[in-house]
Amino acid sequence: MAEKKEKITKEENKTTEQPAAEKKKGNKTIIMMGIVILISIGGAFVFVSKVYPSLAGNVQPDAGVPENSENQAAVETADVQTVKQPETKKEPASASKKKEEKGKEGTEGAAKEESLIAPVETLIVNLSGSNGRRYLRTKINLEAKDGDVKKLIETKSIQIKDRLISILSSKTLEEIDGLEAQENLRKEIKDAVDVVLKVEGVLQVYFTEFVVQ
Repeated sequence: MAEKKEKITKEENKTTEQPAAEKKKGNKTIIMMGIVILISIGGAFVFVSKVYPSLAGNVQPDAGVPENSENQAAVETADVQTVKQPETKKEPASASKKKEEKGKEGTEGAAKEESLIAPVETLIVNLSGSNGRRYLRTKINLEAKDGDVKKLIETKSIQIKDRLISILSSKTLEEIDGLEAQENLRKEIKDAVDVVLKVEGVLQVYFTEFVVQ
């Protein structure tokens, strides 16, 4: 009888232990499932935050060019240019007019100086005492005192040329050879032209060609 009682108690203990073990297994399964679910949710959140940051609230401001950067760059460039550009001093109108007048006067003066030169035709004459074997070829230019004298020289060009031919053809080779001889010839020509003009209007006589052959 005692053995039967022991068997019954053992069987009763086994029956009471089985539900407790089953309960423990069920709790472990629930815990594992919870962990798996949490890990899945965390992985999904990480994935979504990387692929779609706007959905996860991780939107970061663009580190590139800020808005209105082009306008700001244009303004800064304009400021730099205004700083670098040197200031140009504007001359008063009176000063510029004076410069223009001076330039005109200088041009007119040069034109007057050039216009006062009256050229004479090229002259070819036989030298005296050479029996026609030696001759002088010369080009003479007369510098007039003013415009009126120049016009007078042009008007009496024939008389002047005739007078010059007479003077040059009366010279021997020795009388025109050398710088001193040519300077004396210039003075003689000047005086002769003034006589023809009946006024002392010739300032200088120039030889642009003087060849003896």
